[in-house]
Amino acid sequence: MIVVGFLGAPGRDGELALEVARRAGATGARVEMVGIAAPDAAGDARLLELAAAGIGHATVVRSGADRLEAADLDLALHYLPEIRAIVLVDPEPALIGPATAESGWSGASLVVVSSRAAELDTSAAPQAIVIEPPPNDRDGVFAGLLAALAARLEAGEDPAAAWRATAAALAVDPVSRS
Repeated sequence: MIVVGFLGAPGRDGELALEVARRAGATGARVEMVGIAAPDAAGDARLLELAAAGIGHATVVRSGADRLEAADLDLALHYLPEIRAIVLVDPEPALIGPATAESGWSGASLVVVSSRAAELDTSAAPQAIVIEPPPNDRDGVFAGLLAALAARLEAGEDPAAAWRATAAALAVDPVSRS
């Protein structure tokens, strides 16, 4: 599986993407991180965190930028073989296209986590699971939910069945907006 997100510095932005990757990796799933890490000691610390958790990070761009470019994501998705699940954490709208194209081509499931979910066009990926995060996740419960869902998707479960099984296993009450 691939988790895409800004890595930020330890203790600041980027915690959700990193925590989803960590928890998914703890299930035994193969996890690759795609994102941006600062080109300084804080970025080094993030890469060491990933390595210590057994998370691949060959496609982490070392940059002072605060977002991943669509071309970087497109390259990463073509470079990493056997993708079954793509998790986009707080993506820029420009990242939806490459992720949708890859999920369509490879049959990978797509999960988009965004507080701006209503603004994102995921119509080209009708099987995509779009989730709005809670305002805060101090205990990591939401990250655990995403990791459990992503692990089921990585194992090859149908997106609808994976969502129902994850919600049932974690006693989550599904809420949806029209």
